Amino acid sequence: MSYALSYISIFFITAGLIFIGFFGEMFFRKTGFSEYIFLILIGILFGPIFGIFPYSIIVEILPYLSQLTLAMIMLELGMSFMIDDLLKEGGSAATRTLIYVSLSILLTFIIFKYLFGWSNYSSFFLSTVIGGETTTAVVPYLAKSLKAEDFFTNITLESSLNSVILIVLFTFGLNSFLQSIPFSINGFENIISSLVSQISIGIVIGFVAAIVWIEFARHFWTEEFFYIATIGYTLALYAFLSFINGSAILGVLTFGIVLMNNKRFLNFFRANANEQILDLQVNYIKMFQKEITFFLRTYFFFFIGLVFFIDKLFSLLTYVYLGILLVILLSSRYIAVKLSTKNKKYEKAYYVMMAQGLTPAVLASLALYYSLPMAHYIVTIASLIIITTNIITVTGWAKVSPSLLQQKE
Repeated sequence: MSYALSYISIFFITAGLIFIGFFGEMFFRKTGFSEYIFLILIGILFGPIFGIFPYSIIVEILPYLSQLTLAMIMLELGMSFMIDDLLKEGGSAATRTLIYVSLSILLTFIIFKYLFGWSNYSSFFLSTVIGGETTTAVVPYLAKSLKAEDFFTNITLESSLNSVILIVLFTFGLNSFLQSIPFSINGFENIISSLVSQISIGIVIGFVAAIVWIEFARHFWTEEFFYIATIGYTLALYAFLSFINGSAILGVLTFGIVLMNNKRFLNFFRANANEQILDLQVNYIKMFQKEITFFLRTYFFFFIGLVFFIDKLFSLLTYVYLGILLVILLSSRYIAVKLSTKNKKYEKAYYVMMAQGLTPAVLASLALYYSLPMAHYIVTIASLIIITTNIITVTGWAKVSPSLLQQKE
């Protein structure tokens, strides 16, 4: 059954989603259950079940929403990296991230290629969509409730690092697929060459763009809508790098890092930078960018529900895939935590922190738009992984956190 859409119904739905996102966030802060689950389920009701939003229209909208969301994610991630925190907790967080992401990607790729007969590219895309992400919206917030600064900083860095790695790997794989570069030993030379070129261009231009914008900001930071201009500048940077075949995601990430750590970088160029002005600039930008990300995140999880392939829920193979992937993620997480955790008091807490969120949702939507091999299964699996890993994290945290809080007292 399909219903005609009007601007009135779209406005009502948009208003409803914003309220769900708002009250869902409040509910999450009280219970630990993310609003992601509700938004996906509502999307499934409005899309594949009742047919209120036509699939063909949603698929056309998704790539624009996906790229905008990616740009905002990378800016947010970049602005979450403080160099002082990286120097303090970066070693442990980076080690755990690399082990968790590498193991989960490798095991997923091998099992789906050799056990289920998926192609190289389809196995790679699935593994990079769900391969060891820990969402920056859920995991750090739960960690914050423990009131242990070192644990919070460490888990926040991990959440940022694994999102960056997965987005970079997926997008480079996507570019190689679209350029028809074979996923083989012979094709790796072209893939690596393209990878190095895009990374170099993205980082260099992102760094230069940040220094230019900080200098510009010194003169115009008092303007009322300066933070909106910064978002516009970010989107222009993302578009320009995409146009010249540089890494847009790494360019925006670099821009965010330099912007957030502006005083350190400006010491190389201007010793008398006004620290108060720079702090005010960054705070305004972070505040506005956080609101944009909230809106995009709310809408995006709803959209993921709209393109959910409900027929896959009635397939036994879907649950076989889901079960195997959960075993891979849990075992990879266990190994990563065991090998990287210095403070054994937090070992169980690190282990349960595996909720996935916006990154796999965005990457799965790109797989669908570009008609990547097995895209229908990738979207379905990513949605189910987001739901199940959030449940695992919340229930696991409920068991682990009381004993940790008692130890602190």
